[in-house]
Amino acid sequence: MPALPVAAEEAYPSFAWEVLWVIFVLVVVVAAMLWLLRLLARRGRGFWASRSMRHLGGMALGTNKSIQAVEWNGRIYVLGVGDDVTLIEAIRDPGEVAALLESLDEADASRPVRLPAWAERFLRRSAGQPSDPVRRMDGQVSGETFEQSLQRRLRELTERRARVEQLLQDHSKDDRMDRP
Repeated sequence: MPALPVAAEEAYPSFAWEVLWVIFVLVVVVAAMLWLLRLLARRGRGFWASRSMRHLGGMALGTNKSIQAVEWNGRIYVLGVGDDVTLIEAIRDPGEVAALLESLDEADASRPVRLPAWAERFLRRSAGQPSDPVRRMDGQVSGETFEQSLQRRLRELTERRARVEQLLQDHSKDDRMDRP
């Protein structure tokens, strides 16, 4: 019995659907990799990290100057880093070192790993939740079109101009009343 001919549309899904599926899977894989790398970097315990020395954190104090905390051989060293490296404090007491490391681990575990802002907006949008408007440095609210931004700015300028004119009229009335 001969095989029935199958239409080309039924045999293969649409090319556009396949491309969209590949892009979606690629975005998910890249987002998962970024999240995993960020988690490992925050913990400072990647498989490439040295077990004898661990960077606990630091704080910038100015241009090319910072304070760094490092654990090495069961001790915590606080270093001043600038043009040279200076030992500020060395914590050698094993009980105190263990307590400090435990509090640091608890703080890291309690702090949630956040996705980048664009990924959070994408997930909220795909879940049907409205994304929170965020005002950028240039004054535009994220997610609004240029036309919406322009209309909003024109409305703000019109309101500001009306307030200035009102203040000037009030001020000129006060000046006239003060004169004899």
